[in-house]
Amino acid sequence: MAGLMSSSAPLAEPSGDSGQQSGDTAGERASAAAMNAVEGSKVLSIQSENGGRIWEVQLAASDGTERLLEVDTSGKVSAVRVKDTGEGEKARVMGIVKDAELTFKDAAEKVSTAVPQGKILHMSLDRYGDNLLVWDADVITSDGAWHGVKVDAKTGTVTKTG
Repeated sequence: MAGLMSSSAPLAEPSGDSGQQSGDTAGERASAAAMNAVEGSKVLSIQSENGGRIWEVQLAASDGTERLLEVDTSGKVSAVRVKDTGEGEKARVMGIVKDAELTFKDAAEKVSTAVPQGKILHMSLDRYGDNLLVWDADVITSDGAWHGVKVDAKTGTVTKTG
């Protein structure tokens, strides 16, 4: 899988020397490793933990089964947990994945454009309020400013807050 977003606003790297290659970030490696571990899955969310040293990636399989994977900065999957959610939640997950016209990769690129010098710490797909389906991202810039960015998962329209 190619990188999730342009190198101008990557998924956050941990503090210190990460040994990353140019244009390759820990979050990109984590997402790719998670999706490779669960064939045919779609990303529901990704979150940086332990200062970016571990990424928790939530995936949805084609039947709506959710899996939580812990992935380190090298892209090694260290833990996989299946969420036992029941048929109602599986149906909800299948619905949001089916209704999202914007992929995780495309949404991450939109977030990168909205906050070009930012790093994504968390990003998730979900329905809000009036049934609006959005990719919701928490982004931090080098000066420590937090930005909440929402991307309409059907139209690609970006709303930046914070």
